[in-house]
Amino acid sequence: MQNIARGSKQNIHLSVYNNGTLIQTDSVPTISIYNADTDAVIALNRSTTLDTESGTYYFYLSEEFTNIVRALKAVWSYSVSGRAGYEDQYYNVELVYSNVSDIQDFLGLGTKPSELNYNNPEAILSAEKLARTIINGYTGQKFYNYSGSQEQFGTGSDALQLVERMLTIEKVWENDEIMIDNTTNPVYNNFGYELEITPTGKAIRVISQGWDIRYDNQVDVTVLYAGRFRSGSRYKVQGQIGYKYVPEDIKIASMLLVGDILSNDYNWRNKYLKRINLSEISFEMAKGAFNGTGNVAVDNILDQYRNVNIVII
Repeated sequence: MQNIARGSKQNIHLSVYNNGTLIQTDSVPTISIYNADTDAVIALNRSTTLDTESGTYYFYLSEEFTNIVRALKAVWSYSVSGRAGYEDQYYNVELVYSNVSDIQDFLGLGTKPSELNYNNPEAILSAEKLARTIINGYTGQKFYNYSGSQEQFGTGSDALQLVERMLTIEKVWENDEIMIDNTTNPVYNNFGYELEITPTGKAIRVISQGWDIRYDNQVDVTVLYAGRFRSGSRYKVQGQIGYKYVPEDIKIASMLLVGDILSNDYNWRNKYLKRINLSEISFEMAKGAFNGTGNVAVDNILDQYRNVNIVII
C-alpha cells in the first residue's frame, strides 16, 4: 500500500501490459475511488489521462481525496481488444508527526547534498514513518483525527470507559441496536439520555439534570436506579477519534526517534547487539535500550500517553 501525506496532491498511475509489453487500451480508462475500509463511494467513473508513454495512464489525486486520514481503494476499469480489464490499487492517506523541514532544523541536518550531515529527504520520510509506527505501537493510540468506532462493555455506571480519545459522538449502539444517531435531523435518541464526552476524551457519560450521575455499579436504594450503561451489555461508539492536531511533545518524540533511526548505531541495537567492539573503541548498551523505544527521553514523553486500561473520567 502506497502512503500519501494528508492534504498533498499527486498523480497515481496505471500501466497496462500485454505479454510483457505496454499496450494502449481501447479507450481512456476510468477510475472509481472508495473508502477501502467501509467500501463507501468517494468518486465514480472519473476520467483519467494518457501519460507520455503509451499504455500508462494517470489520475490526479487532489485534496478532495487526501484531506482525510483514511485508506483509499482505486479501481481502474478499461478494455483491450474488446475485453474488459480491472485493477485495484490501495493508498494510505496519513498524517506525518514531523515533516522533513522540521526534522532538518531540529537535528541540524544539511538541506543540500554538498552540505555536511546531509540526509536524503526520502530517507528522512522513511525514518519518520518508522518513528510514527513505533510511537503508535508504544502508546496504543494514533495522534491524529480520523473517523472510526470502538466497542466496550458497560459496567453498570453512567459512564463508559473508552480505549481511545473520542472527539465527537455520531452514533451509539447497544448490543447491535442503534440507540443514538446524531447525524439525522431530528436527532434519533432511544437511549433515554443525552451523552457527552468527558474532558479527557477517554469516556462518555450521561447528561441528566434530574438524577445523580453514577460512576460505579452500585444501585441507589433511595431511587432504585443503576447506571445506564448496563453491566455486560456491549456498546459501540462511532465518531471522530484521536487528536485535532499532533501534540508538540509527540512531534518532538518523533524527531528524536528519527535522529536515532538515521544514526549508525540504530542497526546494531535493532539486531539486539548488546556489545560492540571496534578497533579503538567499544561500548555496551544498557538493558533499557531494548525496552520501549530505546530512547529514554522518548519513553518519558510517551509514557504519559500509554493506554493502561483504567477508568479515566
